[in-house]
Amino acid sequence: MSSRPDHPGPRPARPDDAPPRAGRRRAAPAGLRRPTASQVLLLWAPTALGVCVALVIIAAVTAMRGSGAGPAPRASIDYAWTPPVADYTPAVAVTTRAPSPTPARNTLPPLSPTPKRTTAAPRTTPPPPPPPPVSGAYSVVDSYRDGFVGQVLVTNPSTAQRDWTVRLEFPRGVGRLHTFWIDGAPPPELDRPGDTYVFTGRAPVSARGELALRFQFERWSRDIAPTACTVNGAACVAA
Repeated sequence: MSSRPDHPGPRPARPDDAPPRAGRRRAAPAGLRRPTASQVLLLWAPTALGVCVALVIIAAVTAMRGSGAGPAPRASIDYAWTPPVADYTPAVAVTTRAPSPTPARNTLPPLSPTPKRTTAAPRTTPPPPPPPPVSGAYSVVDSYRDGFVGQVLVTNPSTAQRDWTVRLEFPRGVGRLHTFWIDGAPPPELDRPGDTYVFTGRAPVSARGELALRFQFERWSRDIAPTACTVNGAACVAA
């Protein structure tokens, strides 16, 4: 390669390129300033704080280990060979039951049951018995050729006076009614429903008293007995 005719050749040395002499500091380049002490302290403050925290932690851990019981012992494993057992009998767990406590005997006498109070039912007075009914007795007082006089004796056995009604029916041999009366009392009322003679007293029968109802009929035969005779619904008796 040919050299260029315009190359200036090696650059002459400057006074600044000369090596510094011993005992002299190299001057700082132009434009850079040396940091102050306060700036250096601010730069190193985080590092110093971290170192202090680490020292405090290490001191706390060391104190805790010193106050404890030390590391737990490691379990040792016995690697010695144990020959197998030919006949193995499993252990049987035996369970023993605790004896049940014997109940204490009761030495107190048994309590007698308290009788229940029973409320007595109120006494009820039975109603008085009904008074005995009025009775009647039929009889023939007089008989003649073409007629007869009959009688019904009405009796009141109660202690109070009673009203009365007599019903009479006769066979076909008995004719028409001539008259009827009561000794010592007004005659009763007469009603004729069909062949029935109904006598209703105008005056009641006195207590424990009696009265005689009498009547006169024609007759055409000897059969003059009534076919029906009642006093207040009760059958008459033959006197």
